[in-house]
Formats: sequence, structure tokens, C-alpha cells
Amino acid sequence: MPAPSKRDKQSVKRFEQKRGERTRLRNLSKNFYKAMDSGDGEAAQRLRDESQGAFAQAASKGIIHPNKASRKIGRFDKALAGQGE
Repeated sequence: MPAPSKRDKQSVKRFEQKRGERTRLRNLSKNFYKAMDSGDGEAAQRLRDESQGAFAQAASKGIIHPNKASRKIGRFDKALAGQGE
């Protein structure tokens, strides 16, 4: 078995560094949709604002792709707007 290349080591290191933030983003998203399902508009609004900031910051730091952040932010807005119907 050959030794891992420098690229392999860098890849593993970056994956581990980004893991915590990606988990936080997933949890924010899940909590937002749980609040939406329970009908708690105030909590959903607060979580939407927090999530949008977190996704935008993660995109600017290169943790997630900017298009993914934009897509998620748009879906949060759409879900919150559709709640009143």
C-alpha cells in the first residue's frame, strides 16, 4: 500500500476542518423546517435569519459552494412566505 500523497493528506485535513461548520448548517436547516412544521412562525423567522447569515458566511469562507448557499437562502424565504397561506 503506497503512502498517501500530499493531496490526499490535504483533502482529509480540510474535510475535518469543515465538518463542524457543515454539521452546524445542517442542524440550523433542520431546526428551521421543524419550526415551520410545528407552526411556530416567530421561531422560524429567527432561525431563518440566523441560517441565512450562517450560509452566507460559509459560502464566503469556501466551506460550501456559493450557489448552494443562495439556493438554501432562497428556499428558506420561500418556505416562510408560504407559511401564511
